[in-house]
Amino acid sequence: MERERWIIEADPRHTTRRIRLMQGNAIRALVELITNGDDSYTRLEEQNIPCEGLIEVIYKKDGYRGLFSVRDHAEGMSIEDIRNSFKKYGKATSGMEMGRGVRGYFGQGAKDALAGMMEGKICTFKDNEYVELRLFIENGKPCGEIEQHGPAASGLREMCGIKGNGTIAYFTADPQKTGTVPQFNTVHEELANNYLLRKIVTNRRRKVVLHDGDRGKERRLRYQMPEGDEILSEDFTVSYGQYGDFPIHVSIWRAPKELTQRGDDRTGGLLLVDDEDVPLGITLFRYDNEPLAANFYGEVRIGRFRELLKAEEAVLSEERDGLIPRHPFCQLLIPVVEKRIEEKIKEERARRQKEARSKIDQEENSRYRRAFSLLNEIAELEAEPVTNLADRLTGQLELPNGFAICPSSAQITVGKRYAFQLCVDTEVVRHGSIVKVSCTHPKIQIINREVKISTDNGTGILRKYITVKGTEPNIEGTIRATAGSNIAEAKVYVVPEKELLLEEGMVFQPETLTLRPNQPRRVSLLVYVKRIFDGSTISISSDNESIHISDTEITVNEADATRHVAKYQLEVWGEGTDQDAVVTAEFENCMALLQVRVRSKDEQEQKGRQGMFKEPDFNYDLEPHQRSQYSAETGKVIIYVNFPSVQHYLGEECQYRKTLPAQILIADLVAERCFYEIAQMKVQKSGAVIRPEAIYDRIQRDAYELSKKYGKKVHQALVDQKMLQDAISSGQS
Repeated sequence: MERERWIIEADPRHTTRRIRLMQGNAIRALVELITNGDDSYTRLEEQNIPCEGLIEVIYKKDGYRGLFSVRDHAEGMSIEDIRNSFKKYGKATSGMEMGRGVRGYFGQGAKDALAGMMEGKICTFKDNEYVELRLFIENGKPCGEIEQHGPAASGLREMCGIKGNGTIAYFTADPQKTGTVPQFNTVHEELANNYLLRKIVTNRRRKVVLHDGDRGKERRLRYQMPEGDEILSEDFTVSYGQYGDFPIHVSIWRAPKELTQRGDDRTGGLLLVDDEDVPLGITLFRYDNEPLAANFYGEVRIGRFRELLKAEEAVLSEERDGLIPRHPFCQLLIPVVEKRIEEKIKEERARRQKEARSKIDQEENSRYRRAFSLLNEIAELEAEPVTNLADRLTGQLELPNGFAICPSSAQITVGKRYAFQLCVDTEVVRHGSIVKVSCTHPKIQIINREVKISTDNGTGILRKYITVKGTEPNIEGTIRATAGSNIAEAKVYVVPEKELLLEEGMVFQPETLTLRPNQPRRVSLLVYVKRIFDGSTISISSDNESIHISDTEITVNEADATRHVAKYQLEVWGEGTDQDAVVTAEFENCMALLQVRVRSKDEQEQKGRQGMFKEPDFNYDLEPHQRSQYSAETGKVIIYVNFPSVQHYLGEECQYRKTLPAQILIADLVAERCFYEIAQMKVQKSGAVIRPEAIYDRIQRDAYELSKKYGKKVHQALVDQKMLQDAISSGQS
C-alpha cells in the first residue's frame, strides 16, 4: 500500500477564532500596530539606514464610534511585501527568523488587530509605490483585499501624512459591534503603562506620540519605573538539553509602597525579556498574589531565547503574554527564579517583623502624642494662616442657650482655613465634656472634630475655635456642634477665590492635584484680564521632567473673559510613581503655582488622622540613603534605623530607642524633618517666590527659623524630662 502524506494547514475557523480574541480590544490592537512600527524601524537601524523613529497614534471620535490609526515613517511595503506578509496567517515575516532584533514573533499581530476590528485597512508607501490593503472577516473566514495599487500620488501622501516611505494602519471601534470605545485619556494611560510597549516608550531612539484628532492636541507616551532599591542582581545559567546553557540575569527591586500586581499595566512584577529587549510577559510566577511581594518589581533577561522560537519550541504563548509553564525549558527556569523571589520574601518578612517589634509602648506614645499635637499646631499656625471669622462680628455677643457657633453664617473661599468661634457657658456644658463637630457637606473639612471643655480654661463663658476649610467652590453646608442634648449650628457658603486672583493676576484651580501614572487630569488657569492684558503670553513650565502640562504658552484673549476673568483649560499628566512637581505659570511679575503629585493609587483621607503629622515609623531597610523621610500619605516621619549615625544610637534592632541619647536623636530627626515639611508647605502656599529655582533656598531658610522658634518645645515634648534632669544632676552630658 502506497503511503500518503500531506501538510496539515490551519482551518479558517481556527484562524478566525484567534482573530476574534482581539475583537473589541482597541488597546491591544494599537499595541500590536505600534510594535509593528517599532520592528520596521529596527530593521532600518540594523542596516544603518537613518530614521526618525516616530510612531504616531491618531484618535478621533465619530459619534459613539472610535476611529484609530497608527502611522510610522519607516520601511513601507511594496505590493510583493504585502502579498508575502498578509496572504498566510502565522507566516514568519518580521525578520526574527533571520536574526533581527524585532518583536513580531508569530506573524499574526497586524492581521489580528485589523481583521478583528471594523474597517481594518493598511495604506503603505515604498519607493514611490502605493498599496492599500483591506482586512476583514467574511462568511467566517479571514480575508484580505488589495483595493488600490499604483504610483504614490501627492494627494495620497497628503491624505495619509507620509512624505517618504512609511505605513499607516486604520481601524474603527464601534460599541454596538466591537465593544467599548476607550476615551482619549484612557488610551493615553493604558498605552503608556502597557508592559508590552515598555521597552519602546523608554527607547530614546523612539518617539511615540498620541494625537487627539478632534482637539488638535498631542501627547508623547512615556513610562517611568517606580522609585525603589535594588535588592538582587544576579547572573546564572539554565542548561536545557541539546541547546546547552542559557544565560539568565535577574534583577529584583523593592519599592517603598505596594505596586499594582495585575493587568497589562501592572507597575510591579518581573518583566520577562529576551536578549533583544522584547517583552515576553510580566509576572512574579506563583508569588503574584503574595502580600510580602507586593512591593517587588524588576526584570528577568533570558539569553538565547530566540533559538527556542526558531526551533518551533512552544515555550511562549501565541498571545505573547507569558511563558508556557508546562514546557520543559520553563520547568527548569521558573523554579530557579521563584527560589530567588522566595529568598527576598523571607528577608521582607524579617524586615517587617523587626518593624513590628518597634511598636511604641504607652510611655513613648504619651510623649509622641504631646509632641505631634504641638507640631500639628505649629503646622496649622505657620503653614496655613487661619482667618478668624468672629473678628468680623460687631455688637454684644448674646448666648440665649449658653451654646452657640459665631458667626451663625459666613462665606469662605476655596483652600483657606477659617475659624468659627464656639462659645460655651460652663453652666450649660460642664467641664470635661467633649463637643463633637461635623458638617453636612463632605467637601467642607472640619479640622478639629472634637473640642474638650477643660477646667484649664477657667469658668463662665469659654471661647473655643472650630477651623474649617472648603475644597470646592459653589457649595454650602451646615456646621453642627453637639454636646449631649445641646446643639449649635452655623451655615457655610464656599465661594471661588477672588482675592488671590485680583492680587496675583492669575491662579490655578485647583491649586493641588494628585494623579495616577499617565492619567491626565484637567485644571483651569484663571486670568484677570485687567491685570494681564489682552495679547499677553503666559509661560507655563514644570520643574519635574516626568510631569507634563498640555500647553507651554497661553495667549490671553479678552473675548474669553467673563466679568474680567478668562478661564483656560489645561491637562496635566506624569510618568512614574511618587513624583512631585510645581507647575508655574508666569507673566512678567505675575505668577501662579500648581502643586502636582503622581501616586500609584488614588489617596484616601487617613481615617482618624487629624493634622499633618503622626507618630514616627522605624524602617529597617539595609542600605538607606537618608536618615529620615516624611510620608504625606500617612503623615508619619520615617526614621531609617540602619543609617550608620542613627544605628549608632538606636541599635541594630532599635533596642536602645528609649535611652536618653536615642531620645535626643529621635527628637532632632523629627523636628528637622517636620520643620522642613512645614516650611515647604508654607512656601508653596505663599506664591511669593520670584523664581522656581529660589524655592529650595527659601524652604531651608524658613525651616531654620522654625527650628529656632519651636525646636526647644519639640525636644521638651519628645525627650523624657525626668531622665534628662537625672542625667544633668549626676554630671552626665
